[in-house]
Amino acid sequence: MDLLLLPSQIMRKSVCVLFFLFFLTDIVYSKDIPYLKKNEKGVTQLIVDGKPFIMLAGELMNSSASTLESMKPRWQRLKNLNLNTVLLTVTWEQLEPEEGQFDFTVVEGLIKEARQYDMKLVFLWFGSWKNGSSGYAPHWVMRDTKRFPRMKTKEGENRPFLSNFTEELAKADARAFAELMKYIRKIDEEDRTVLMVQIENEIGLLGDSRDRSPLAEELFRKEVPIRLTDYIRKNEKRILPEIIEQWKAKGKKTKGNWEELFGNTSHNLADEIFMGWYYALFVEQVAAAGKKEYPLPMFVNAWTIYPKDPIPGNYPSGGPNARMLDIYQLAAPSVDFLAIDNYNDDYISKLKEYDRNDNPIFVPEAVALWRGEKWSGPAKAFYTLSQFNALGFSPFAIDNDVYDENHPLKDAYRVLNNLTPLIVQEHGSGNMKGFMQQENDQDVVDFGDYEIYAHYNYSFLGYGLVIRLSKDEFLIAGNGADIFIRSKNEKLSGISYGTIREGYFVNGE
Repeated sequence: MDLLLLPSQIMRKSVCVLFFLFFLTDIVYSKDIPYLKKNEKGVTQLIVDGKPFIMLAGELMNSSASTLESMKPRWQRLKNLNLNTVLLTVTWEQLEPEEGQFDFTVVEGLIKEARQYDMKLVFLWFGSWKNGSSGYAPHWVMRDTKRFPRMKTKEGENRPFLSNFTEELAKADARAFAELMKYIRKIDEEDRTVLMVQIENEIGLLGDSRDRSPLAEELFRKEVPIRLTDYIRKNEKRILPEIIEQWKAKGKKTKGNWEELFGNTSHNLADEIFMGWYYALFVEQVAAAGKKEYPLPMFVNAWTIYPKDPIPGNYPSGGPNARMLDIYQLAAPSVDFLAIDNYNDDYISKLKEYDRNDNPIFVPEAVALWRGEKWSGPAKAFYTLSQFNALGFSPFAIDNDVYDENHPLKDAYRVLNNLTPLIVQEHGSGNMKGFMQQENDQDVVDFGDYEIYAHYNYSFLGYGLVIRLSKDEFLIAGNGADIFIRSKNEKLSGISYGTIREGYFVNGE
């Protein structure tokens, strides 16, 4: 058996030839804008300049990119961390300070500065909502409560959240977003600096399971749209059991209002599906308007449901969380995928919740610095990219002082960048698996005939990936784990290592 160990890598000549051909074909590339495409194994990949691209990213703090001056000292720090992509905000209030008057100064400056550092961008559109609230909407929107009404409590009190049932708001948000996409196309279609755009941020209603305004109450009493009931009836086997079981318990009705079809016995399910449907319709209107101008990949991100507090309203009700995934896929087809902001203790189980219905995995936010978590980024990056064939990974607040030149994310991204051609080649092959320490003392990576044991014997988080290169040849990359390999063939008394090599790739070798 040949064992290739990474932080670095090595390859036999038979594999080197494959990589040499791979790099030769990369020389000829398409001038298409970034887009999503399934490979021959059915895995969705981000295609940039004609080849698969993995976002080794970081998301800035919310207002870091609000001025070009504040960004100046950050670019080199981000580059030193070996990022290839930065996630940063564009706010509606800054883009359209007065209705119909648009200011693209900062957007243009950010794109030009990113190019200087050979960095790609993902813009986060903070429009009507950010984390459920409306703190980044323009003042001209917020002061006109008649045209742009608020959501209400049961007592009729206005909440500081714009109503997602307001057509005027949807039109205004979509119009501003379309202007943003038109401008990005104008200055970036040839250079392709901007890879994707996020629509809104962690949308959903906080403080109640649904809006209690008069219009919302009226819509809640109306029949559930036939498009949704038809979808549920035809896709009964693929929709989450929680939704299907409640629908069955209510008699599998195809006509009736939200309460009659779903009920609220399971964590206010009827309320949340109702809110999710109308949030998704709103997001669809915004995304469709933007794609008409410049069809980059677009996604929404979710404040997830925490297992110890699964009550909608304690997390943003109706947001693109895992139990609303089907709702968003149906109501918002212009949105390419749902992304997970994953700050959960059980990081792995939350990823699994989003890994269904052909929803590609992307983690735009992770690592909760405000809870004292600082060092888990490398482990989560390796695991997310290898085990879930993810489009990318991004710790939040990457411009925080924690992420200095000595942070281990720097080396993790260096190795992942070196491995990217092999990782994207193995997407969907079944030959690539990840391991990551949570509360476990060891993990077992099972390849059928071989088991690879990762024992965690260190004071820091252990992690890694394994790629099977051939029958008896494995590449392992990672940190903080002792590795042992066992044959599952009972006829063999044991195995020995024929060759163990350590290194890294240079021009595919």
